[in-house]
Amino acid sequence: MGTPAISVFGLGYVGSVTAASLAARGCEVVGCDVAESKVDSINAGRAPIGEPGLEELLSAQREAGKIRATTDAAEAVRETNVSIVCVGTPSTPSGALDLRYVEAVSQQIAEAVSAKRKSHAVVFRSTMLPGSTKRLAETYFAEVRDLVTIFFFPEFLRQGTALADFNDPSLSAIGLLDETQSTEPVSAMIEAETVKMSTDSAELLKYACNAFHASKVAFANEIGRIGKAAGIDASLVMETLCKDERLNISTYYMRPGTPFGGSCLPKDVSALVQHARHLGISAPMLDSLLDSNRRHLESILERVENAGSNRILLLGLAFKEGTDDLRGSAMLELAASLLLRGFSVQIYDPEVAPENLVGANKRFADTKLPSFESLLLQDLSEVSDDDTPFTIVVSKPCVSTEELGSLFAANSGVHVIDVNGWAEIAEIAPSYEGVCW
Repeated sequence: MGTPAISVFGLGYVGSVTAASLAARGCEVVGCDVAESKVDSINAGRAPIGEPGLEELLSAQREAGKIRATTDAAEAVRETNVSIVCVGTPSTPSGALDLRYVEAVSQQIAEAVSAKRKSHAVVFRSTMLPGSTKRLAETYFAEVRDLVTIFFFPEFLRQGTALADFNDPSLSAIGLLDETQSTEPVSAMIEAETVKMSTDSAELLKYACNAFHASKVAFANEIGRIGKAAGIDASLVMETLCKDERLNISTYYMRPGTPFGGSCLPKDVSALVQHARHLGISAPMLDSLLDSNRRHLESILERVENAGSNRILLLGLAFKEGTDDLRGSAMLELAASLLLRGFSVQIYDPEVAPENLVGANKRFADTKLPSFESLLLQDLSEVSDDDTPFTIVVSKPCVSTEELGSLFAANSGVHVIDVNGWAEIAEIAPSYEGVCW
């Protein structure tokens, strides 16, 4: 493929940085915007927004003849083979997402492609909710789908370091409408380590990142307020917290699945929230953690109920793999809730032996589920066999796939609900669903 010619729709923050950076990579770039002031700025080699280094880069690329701008959408598409959509997606008064600008540009691009009758790639960089790219493809590009390849390519540019972030991104992922489609049309934009996923996944990834960043800021500020009220230097506390890159700044707690539990997290979150109240400090994020955790457990219970079987087998009871700690165990809570709803429950966890439970561990189990010892199986061969369908809820891989295969073969109508993402079981289960995937 020769030097790509790229049109960039929307010359605001993301668009102007994208246009200038691609021109610096050797692409022929045509910027397009409805605002004549932005178009005039680009054509004069001036930056339409304030960003360190952008003015100099635009001026150099304009002088080299690598970039120009126009208000004519049809012209921008006609003279390029890739269009990148970077227009704004503001909020409506109710807080919903407003896609009117993306929709307007989509229609303009589709009409221009229809007129030129040549292959064209469309890359959406505007932040949009999951399902948006698919809907835009179906609504505006249906008549030219044989000519258009569509992508969603989220941007992760920070104001103040946007040029560096574009050229050395901290994260790069591109969404495909069809997993077989080639990324060759957008090869000038993506890095070798760019992760390929569905457009829905890429759209959600952008929101997940921003929500995570917002959560971190809110969390640090709540700890800051608590610290201030207690006469503690919370900035030092948070600075030290970030030094732990094994647990705190890591992937360790970032997998969706089982609700948090154990002897520490539930009680410590509760104690910190109570302490904040005692100090007269509002900490709504911390206050919501236990409710969010409880709601996640309820969602698992709803999945079990919707599976439609009265027979339930729980694989894994302890809150964490490799332990027999039942304190804060989500599966213990789930078993108790299912029994109260009239389900027939059996539990298998080879790491939990009732005779070895002592102290707070035993007290918690006896309080939450007094009958749990009678529900525990010593071996999977003890699974009751009354030839009726049943549901298996898996919280940890406590059995071999061979044992599970034998169990599936011996029982008809088995449905598996996977709480923690055990890939092997998804391949052999006769009927399978994941809690978060």
